[in-house]
Amino acid sequence: MSEAQRPNIVVFVSHDTGRHISPYGIPTVKTPNAERLAGEGVLFENSFCTSPGCCPSRAGLFSGRAPHSVGMYGQTGAWAGFRFAPDATHAARHFKNLGYETILLGLAHEIAGANCPDTYYDGIGFDILEPSGGVRAGSLDTKVPEMLDRRTEPDKPFFLQIGTKETHTPYLVDGIEPYDEQGVTIPESAALCDGEGTRDEFAAIQGSVNRLDEGLGYVLDILDERGLTDNTVFVFTADHGLPMPREKTTLYDRGIGVFLMMRYPGVLEPGQSFGGLVSNIDVLPTLIEAAGGCPSEDIEGQSFFQALTGRGEHQRDKLFAEKTFHTSYDPLRCVRTERYKYIFNFESVRPENYCLDIYNKPVLLENLHSLDKSPHRFDELYDLEADPLETNNLAEDPQWQEVRHSLAGELVKWMAETEDPLLRGPVASARFYDKLDWLKKHNKD
Repeated sequence: MSEAQRPNIVVFVSHDTGRHISPYGIPTVKTPNAERLAGEGVLFENSFCTSPGCCPSRAGLFSGRAPHSVGMYGQTGAWAGFRFAPDATHAARHFKNLGYETILLGLAHEIAGANCPDTYYDGIGFDILEPSGGVRAGSLDTKVPEMLDRRTEPDKPFFLQIGTKETHTPYLVDGIEPYDEQGVTIPESAALCDGEGTRDEFAAIQGSVNRLDEGLGYVLDILDERGLTDNTVFVFTADHGLPMPREKTTLYDRGIGVFLMMRYPGVLEPGQSFGGLVSNIDVLPTLIEAAGGCPSEDIEGQSFFQALTGRGEHQRDKLFAEKTFHTSYDPLRCVRTERYKYIFNFESVRPENYCLDIYNKPVLLENLHSLDKSPHRFDELYDLEADPLETNNLAEDPQWQEVRHSLAGELVKWMAETEDPLLRGPVASARFYDKLDWLKKHNKD
């Protein structure tokens, strides 16, 4: 496939949204543009991210590799200091190598966070960029045309990465009001927290979701107006789950389950739903294949392009997710199959989200009940068919030991194959040795 024949690629990533949009069964949010996209493309019913934190998740999405494989153990902000590994290859570089002009608009937390120097972007592969700490969805009607107009090689196809602040807090931005005309949908996982405060918060989240959808509509309309739609692969997804107990920062399905839609007119049959397991590390190799390229050997994800076009099957029968740091050290790994979830906790402390999540919301009573059932508390096993909310930990149940040990074997096998450093011992934070060196300078002996 020549450069002129390659499709443009647009990847639009939202912040903290999970699957809280109407195509995924949330009736009280107004997301007509997401519904339009689902109708014009493919909706993935079982899509999951590689980590329930923004930076590691996006690192997986834009590298096609596990976060630990590219050095992304936690946040990239200046206070945390984790960086996309210098020897790792970002999607921008993959597409640049295929002859694309590469553009970044908005959040790219897999590269840099708050107060990070511009040098963090050096060598990543973007020709044109405006990270600026993030872009509001309501400004995409002007920002996207500005970025496209900055192109210097219009004969080339383009790769455009968009990352909005929505739906991260603060929710009420740019004058939009929460939408609660038809009530507020409280996820089942938060039902025990239901009350005036919870409903107010979900109303605000839904207002932010509405703004996100508005921004999506702007981008879709701009592609239409410029005659780009028919030759553009469009991906719309989220980095991880909502900022609620047992969601963001946890490896439960509410934490790692994300919406994912893909449109490629004339190639992908519109209006289809894809029910197979998909990890966000599968997106990059799929896009590379759609662009006529061959995914490099270091990419760990599995392309599902042939399955979408009816020329093959997507063979993923399990996927993996991880957490090492977020606001604190909390090393967790998990394997998920169609039916089971197995989570391994490497430390003897309660993960931060069990008692209070990162926004200090009250713990669900069922969380503590589930946690207290296991005296060891180092692993969790759930039968997702019988227990989709993952509240009944079966890890200590004698009847489930065969499943437990089988999944533990799959998990450690994956960790070995991907050279997970946890197999060698605890992982230090990015700033640990800098701080230690500073302290040692004060040794007067």
